[in-house]
Amino acid sequence: METLRYVFLVFHLFGFAAILGGLFYQLRGKDLVTGGYMVTSAGVQLVTGAGLIWTRISLDLSVIDAKMWVKLALDVLVAALALVGMRNRKAWPFYGVGTSTAAAVVVAVAWT
Repeated sequence: METLRYVFLVFHLFGFAAILGGLFYQLRGKDLVTGGYMVTSAGVQLVTGAGLIWTRISLDLSVIDAKMWVKLALDVLVAALALVGMRNRKAWPFYGVGTSTAAAVVVAVAWT
């Protein structure tokens, strides 16, 4: 079960890297819109985040419920903004995805 937790953690970090890496890459260009990779990465974040919580509970490790609810809300917001941005092709969802992803990272790292 510990190995599965690490697999979820690695893929969770891959999803984060894909979102933020894609954002930084697109900042170089003029067309600041969200793409399908952001929607997919947001889905990866949701699934692996749920898997991480499940494995921590299964291993009797501590879980801060309030932190997990805030992370879930931020991950759902990232996914929703990525979908809106992919359909509308506007810049504001692009910046929303970046801001929400950064906020999720701050919550994950700083809230102990």
